[in-house]
Amino acid sequence: MLLADGRRVARGIAALWLVIFGSCAESCAAHKDQGRAADGQSPLNPACAPDQVREYFCDDLLPLTSTSPAPPPYENCPGTVAHRPTAFKSLSTQASFDPPFTEYTRRRVAPGHACCYGVCTAVAIAPASGAKPQACADRYAMPETFIMRETESGTSEPAAAPFDRCPSAIKPPESGAFAVPEAALLNPVETATRRQQIRLADCVYTWCSKAPVGTVLTQPKTR
Repeated sequence: MLLADGRRVARGIAALWLVIFGSCAESCAAHKDQGRAADGQSPLNPACAPDQVREYFCDDLLPLTSTSPAPPPYENCPGTVAHRPTAFKSLSTQASFDPPFTEYTRRRVAPGHACCYGVCTAVAIAPASGAKPQACADRYAMPETFIMRETESGTSEPAAAPFDRCPSAIKPPESGAFAVPEAALLNPVETATRRQQIRLADCVYTWCSKAPVGTVLTQPKTR
């Protein structure tokens, strides 16, 4: 009887370790597959400086020839193009072809002809102490989000590891949001979730906005 109980206990312990090990292996594999923004550096795309982030855009171009093509096997893409509007201040008038992000996009977007470009921009770093308490429970409040890639060369105000290449707080860009605060904090939970979902080293910032009196959202309901 004691021997049988001992065997059941041993099997239970083994099963528990299998669950723990399997969960850890899956999590570690996902983390390994995410890659860091710095992994995309190349002679064509040298690292952005500290407190700078690379912003991307993609075009689905038809095969063409260029006097300055991208490296093989992407010769149908120009090597550089004029950059598009960026969230933060752009530090160049040209955007450079980005092989890793092009390959990532082609694997996920049919028919797989995208040409992707990146340009370094200056992140608006903000002191974390300037972030106001979340107020999404208030009337007429709404959650807002801004997402960017992690800094390739680090930041002067890092968040806690493993997201230490994300600034702990930023001043979100005015475009694309209802209202922006002086400082928005990195959201570690949303950051980890997004990285596992899309396998990119992104940083997610969240805050709450409140519609000002007089807007459609704050008008009293009529019967």
